[in-house]
Amino acid sequence: MTIISITTLSQPLSIVLSDQDALYGIKRADNDVVIALPGTAVTAIDALNYQYSFDDPAYDLEYDYCFKIEYSLGVYTYVLSSIDGPGLVEEGKSLVSRPDADVYFNDRLSIKAWEEALDREKEKALTMGTKIIDRLQLCSLTTIPQDLKDATCEIAYSLLDGRNPDDDFENLNLVTSQYSSVRSTYDRSFPMEHIEAGVPSITAWRLIKPYLDVSKGVQLSRVS
Repeated sequence: MTIISITTLSQPLSIVLSDQDALYGIKRADNDVVIALPGTAVTAIDALNYQYSFDDPAYDLEYDYCFKIEYSLGVYTYVLSSIDGPGLVEEGKSLVSRPDADVYFNDRLSIKAWEEALDREKEKALTMGTKIIDRLQLCSLTTIPQDLKDATCEIAYSLLDGRNPDDDFENLNLVTSQYSSVRSTYDRSFPMEHIEAGVPSITAWRLIKPYLDVSKGVQLSRVS
């Protein structure tokens, strides 16, 4: 749910949602779809404070809205603004609870890092994994897909296992490595997308990738 509010300069004769051209009260910023029609009534909290709430059609949307305020008879003031709707998950929360992650890892092999971690470390890793996913440009989602929950678990595991997205990104600079008399050269012409996107798990990246919104300009810039 998103709530928009306004504090007026003085008690108005009337106040509704409407832009000056009476095209919308609230609309999505990405496609101009109207959420609230012009003339929609708002709720008075007191003489100066008013608000309107609505259910979001998807996560991570931005809205434009306008209040039409009548301070004196027939004279209107328009206050235009914008607001971000709720993200995929609340700040500081995870897409997956620790008990649900435990269930996920019950069906996965090689989970030593998860088994040895303390509960608070698991919860922190899940929260960090959620933040990594939330920073990506995802498609508009009305529900949280199981793939993204599974990806959160995979990222959390990689973090607990010692993977660091910043270190992985820096290592993209590596062109040649040598151990004893054995020299290995890596072709970085096709860099690993998940590392440049800050995702420390290729398994997680494969789960996330179908939900990326290319129309928002998913861009991976190669390190030289």
